[in-house]
Amino acid sequence: MFFTKLKSWLLAERPVTAAYTVPPPPSAALRIDELPPFTLHTADLMRFDPQVRIGVAARNGLLMAAEVEVAAADERVAAFVQRQWDRIWKSSAHVLTKAKLYGFLPCEVMYREGERPGMIEFDSLIDRHPRDARVLSRDARTVGFSLASKNDQRLKLLAPKALVCTYDAAFGGAYGVSLLERAYPPWYEKWMNGGAKKTLRLRMIKDAYLGDIFWYSPDRTLQLPSGKVVSWREIARDILEARLSGGAMTLPLMYDRDGNKLFDYTPPQDVGGATPIFQWKTDLDREIWKALEVPPEILEAGGVGSGYAGRSIPFTIALAAVDVEFSEIVRCVDRDILRPVTQLNFGAEPAYELKPRPLGEIYADERPSHR
Repeated sequence: MFFTKLKSWLLAERPVTAAYTVPPPPSAALRIDELPPFTLHTADLMRFDPQVRIGVAARNGLLMAAEVEVAAADERVAAFVQRQWDRIWKSSAHVLTKAKLYGFLPCEVMYREGERPGMIEFDSLIDRHPRDARVLSRDARTVGFSLASKNDQRLKLLAPKALVCTYDAAFGGAYGVSLLERAYPPWYEKWMNGGAKKTLRLRMIKDAYLGDIFWYSPDRTLQLPSGKVVSWREIARDILEARLSGGAMTLPLMYDRDGNKLFDYTPPQDVGGATPIFQWKTDLDREIWKALEVPPEILEAGGVGSGYAGRSIPFTIALAAVDVEFSEIVRCVDRDILRPVTQLNFGAEPAYELKPRPLGEIYADERPSHR
């Protein structure tokens, strides 16, 4: 009797901790590094940074070679699931990889008629912006999402018509964590007021336009051939405008009775210190890559050894990070698409196993051996 109850308790479909919810972070509080809170709007802004785009593209490039093998006792089930996965990955990998930008990505799943009459198979994904979506859960399990509509009513979509793909979801959280949040501190320091980009821009403006000194006699005037009388201040202003536009300057050479110049010009002098500003921005760009789990060594050719040998360890680190991302994508696709559709087509609880192949093995097979 005791073992029967224990077995029922262990095999219960509803988790014992289903009522647990992840405590939300304090939205109004600053981060420990004094940054404003990270939001989905911040993620959208970060996507336009060239350094962020390169880092994300590098991760996606490594991820495109990922493979999944399906194992099942029923060969028909194995072939069906393998065919669905291959179609999903080949047609929609670029959609699924967006999940890491926001922490989660809601998609509507489109289906089509299969090879046999009455069979339903995957066709395509339609992604929606996470800003407008709310994840739907039941018994601590994600079952779909709701989406804002024009008439202020929320559209509810459930699996297998809905796919919620997450990134770095932990502690039972349904929304995941954006990868870009890890790169938020160096990105903010790069673009904030007084940050590297604006300081560098100010330095370039100073070098280009500021620092000229014009000496003129304030109590003297000049009569033009037309008879018009102008002050030396007006002449100095005209010369300054020519200086700012990059045009040539003509300066009068006039002396008083004591041999002193009535008009003089001192060109701007270099104040030095430009190199540290450029280095500051370079350091922040490298920090962004590191935060995106893309070691700079795999993107930069110089100073890290010859060929692959100098980048093998950083490359392994990047592959390990991408492996974790791919495993979560597979888990979400299996939960919301593959298992429901397989059960719908075969009429029974599907018995199969998805085996993501480690990317390290894939790239090791593709790399030519040197004897």
